[in-house]
Amino acid sequence: MRSLPIVALFLIFTFSVNDIHAQRKREKETNKVTPQSAAEKDAKARGEKEAQYIDGRVHHKKVQDKATRKRMKKNLKKAERHSWGKDVPWYKRWFRRKKI
Repeated sequence: MRSLPIVALFLIFTFSVNDIHAQRKREKETNKVTPQSAAEKDAKARGEKEAQYIDGRVHHKKVQDKATRKRMKKNLKKAERHSWGKDVPWYKRWFRRKKI
């Protein structure tokens, strides 16, 4: 009998409060970016970034004196001969499976 008022109060509070939520609902975003425009933006940004990179490399080479440019060219040729295109070390290339 003692638990009857407690259960009654619990049921009253449970059914009387309908719109209590732990988190509020987010408003829908009206300014959504379409996938096509996002792809175009990415392509444009990538192109600008690549252009800046190339300009930076050209500027870096122009700033060097003649002896440094010759040394840079020599080191580039040496790197091309020794390790250009070799993404893994020789010991890993020796023991991997051959593609058939």
